[in-house]
Amino acid sequence: MFPPARVGPQICADGVPVPERASKDGSIVGLNAHGFYQEPVYRGNVFSLTLAATTGGVAAGNIVSAAAAAATQFALFNPAASGKLLVLLRFRLGIISGTPGAGPVFHGYIPNVPTATATGTILNNMLSSGASSVARSYATGTTGTTLTAGAAPVTHMLANFSSTATAQASPYLVTADDVLDGQLVVAQGAGWLPLWGAAGSSLLCGYSITWEEIPA
Repeated sequence: MFPPARVGPQICADGVPVPERASKDGSIVGLNAHGFYQEPVYRGNVFSLTLAATTGGVAAGNIVSAAAAAATQFALFNPAASGKLLVLLRFRLGIISGTPGAGPVFHGYIPNVPTATATGTILNNMLSSGASSVARSYATGTTGTTLTAGAAPVTHMLANFSSTATAQASPYLVTADDVLDGQLVVAQGAGWLPLWGAAGSSLLCGYSITWEEIPA
């Protein structure tokens, strides 16, 4: 015999068994009652890294077929033995000015963590609260940070952005909102970065990446 369902929201402590929830008409509630990321966010496990604006063209390290240790404007790394996995949730890109190179942007990875000094500020999505991230970031707008001792990036998967080699003026053509929902996970000792197909001409843009940290 199943225990009776309880009508209405319940406020419960962790680890306490609860009955199923029912609606006013007695139907079992089996849908998301809250925002999709609410649970991991309010538990302090979701983080974001943002580069509001690059001030130089696309750095060599953020282009497909980049050399090892190239200067990189935007990248995220998971230190070896961090004890966590970085589950990528959402990548965003917006063009400010200039002409992009023809073709898509890709998700890339670097299979080792560079020794270069980290840059950029990682923020917990539990605004003005929450624990610090285990990740290391590189987010600098000019020529980028030379990823000393870093391996050459690997082009892994197409991102939700592509352009012709022309200056674009329509906002819907120059932004990307790539909902990854865990399709990419940064293992310990590896890193992620966006890779343009080509540098374009005087291209300025902004980036952000959002991820959840879970036990390895």
